[in-house]
Parts: sequence; structure tokens; C-alpha cells
Amino acid sequence: MSGKVALVTGSGAGIGRAAALKFAEEGAKVIVSDVNIDGGDETVALVKQKGGDAVFARADVAHAADVEALVTKAVDTLASSTAPATTRALKVKLFRSPSSRRTTSIAS
Repeated sequence: MSGKVALVTGSGAGIGRAAALKFAEEGAKVIVSDVNIDGGDETVALVKQKGGDAVFARADVAHAADVEALVTKAVDTLASSTAPATTRALKVKLFRSPSSRRTTSIAS
């Protein structure tokens, strides 16, 4: 995962935190995201204690504006972690299910 960026939502605790720690262990730069700022900051600290690289972005994935800001942070992080001559494209679609309050993003 070296040279990759992993965006992990719900990573302020539990399974999300475990996933963030595993991605960092495998060499990815991790974007830790959660509604719980204290939990997110704690996950970032744990990643850094183990020698990894992580940043926190507060987001509630039930809100499209938060998801858009989160994806922008991920793209900016990816761009800053690559050589200046490297260009990468990320296409993101946001949609809301009629039966759900959740907003989902699909990147390709």
C-alpha cells in the first residue's frame, strides 16, 4: 500500500480504527474520518505512534456536503503525496437512496 491513500470512514473507534491502523501498517497514508473528533484524533495519534502517516477529517457521511469535503481532502492528500509530474483522476458520484438518509459516494 506504499504510496497509496486510504480514506477510512468511521475510523474514530472499533472496526474503522482497526482498518485505519492496518492500512497504515501496510504503508498507506490514512485519512481518518469520523463524526467523533476526539476518537479521530486518537486514531491519528495511534497511527503516528506506530510510525505511520495520518490526518483527520471530520465528516458525517449522512450529509452530502461532508462527503464532498472529505473526498476533496482525499484528492488533495493524494495529489500532495505524488510527484508533481504525476496526474491522477478520481471521478466521484454522490447519490442518496430514496429509502435512506445516507449519502453514498462511488469513486472510480
